Amino acid sequence: MEIELRAKILDEQLLEDKLKQLPNIVEKKSKERQVDLYFKHESEKEEKMIIRIRKNYENNKALLTFKSKSKHSDDIAWQDFDTPINDPDKLENLLINSGYVYFCLIDKVRQSFRYKDFEINIDNIRDLGLFIEIEKNGEENEVEIIRKQIIELLVVLGVAEDNIINQGYVQLALRRG
Repeated sequence: MEIELRAKILDEQLLEDKLKQLPNIVEKKSKERQVDLYFKHESEKEEKMIIRIRKNYENNKALLTFKSKSKHSDDIAWQDFDTPINDPDKLENLLINSGYVYFCLIDKVRQSFRYKDFEINIDNIRDLGLFIEIEKNGEENEVEIIRKQIIELLVVLGVAEDNIINQGYVQLALRRG
């Protein structure tokens, strides 16, 4: 299960300086454009199960992800399953013809880092702005412990606790309208 929190970046230079100060931080991916198409079945009302097709324009690869919401009320923990796909456009057409509907598109440029067991992403999202997202894998019974660890790391990186967002990019984009 992925447990993740994010925050709007208010001072990009401060964040870059703080990231450089983390011991043994490793850049996994330089800036790459990713477009995420989110689908849900037309009969699904609560978005408990969603499907994402992620198109990566830097390496011309695509990933299919099934996401299932955890029992927690916040939008911070999801069970997910990823698998590479060769023809995302064909799959997109198959989903649309099988009763699935688009409900969100997230177009971002992402830079990723690895620090200990955390993945740190700096995301510049069209129409939303610049964010930091930190995630760590864990079990359902570890969500609160990992949430606290992520908050501690965000604070070390210069993010004020009241700027931490308990919603995913999809919810932020849908709320923005």
